[in-house]
Amino acid sequence: MFRKTYVEINEDSIVYNFNKIQEVSGKKLIAVIKANGYSSDDVELSRLAINNGIDLLAVSSLDEAMHLRKNGIDAQMLILGPTDPNDLDVVKDNDLSIITVSMDYVRNNIDRLKDIKVHIKINTGMNRVGILCEEAKECLNLLQQAKADIKGIMTHYACADFDEAFTLKQYNSFKDIVEKLDYPFTYIHSQATDASFGLKDEVSNYCRCGLAMLGYSDKDNGLKPAVKLYSEVTAVKTVPAGEGVSYGQHYTSDGEGYILTVPIGYADGFLRNNTGKEVYVDGEYGTIVGSICMDQMMIHTNVYHPVGSKVELFGDHISIRERAISNGTITYELLTNIADRVWKVFISKGEVILQKNNRSR
Repeated sequence: MFRKTYVEINEDSIVYNFNKIQEVSGKKLIAVIKANGYSSDDVELSRLAINNGIDLLAVSSLDEAMHLRKNGIDAQMLILGPTDPNDLDVVKDNDLSIITVSMDYVRNNIDRLKDIKVHIKINTGMNRVGILCEEAKECLNLLQQAKADIKGIMTHYACADFDEAFTLKQYNSFKDIVEKLDYPFTYIHSQATDASFGLKDEVSNYCRCGLAMLGYSDKDNGLKPAVKLYSEVTAVKTVPAGEGVSYGQHYTSDGEGYILTVPIGYADGFLRNNTGKEVYVDGEYGTIVGSICMDQMMIHTNVYHPVGSKVELFGDHISIRERAISNGTITYELLTNIADRVWKVFISKGEVILQKNNRSR
């Protein structure tokens, strides 16, 4: 690792979270590995999920699925987003599953769906993709006519993190359709991260586990946060009172304390609106000062911290959820913003077991 800016991923915590979600939900898990495993490395998270008995992975696109296939991941895999009909041969050749994006998608491609593994996606109120509730029977009939390999049925909740009444309304719509179709689906799934902990689901047999496997949810659920972002001090200086720091000179030194330079910036996904926020350095909370640069930023501390000191951007002392709230966003966005050039360091039982950077191969 040449540049000491890295994401630390605790495999023991992820395994604990897998077990916890299964215990609470009472269901088998589908590991959602999209967006490079929420910037925690999709290949390694896939291997960890498979090694812990998870038999279905979910990704957002055919590109993500092919990346995993090319890296030796041969588990069953569901593409959650739209798949171009012209790519259905690639889907079939690589033993992948797709969703019903819409009824038009099914009707217009009935001659291409033979032997394609399909999960019927029901739109119960998210209004993003999926067929309408009243189209479910027609969709099933068309897929059977096309001789598609019908594997599952699913929906997606829009407000599971805060609106229990609307989530329950969606659930009841989904439950009603599953019961009326009376088809032997292998996979029935509606719950994602927050619904896994806040909804009693008697119809599904699988639960989609995404951000929760990394230990994050808006529910109080006893999960263990598994991802931390660190960098280190590369320069220490005192700046005389009245002098500015960084681009635009928006911050003016009062001459007190120290200015530490740290090799992380907005090209790493640590965005400029973090200026003024706290970081943690060897027992002290410092403040990000001046404009965050593309590759570096500056921190003000009251105590001297030498070059090489570890800087926590989020982790045990800086809550990623609280940082997200202070930035007017959500945990998902902060994690997925982390750039691919940032190193991944996997630990287990307190020891580093793998350091990985796809750009340094």
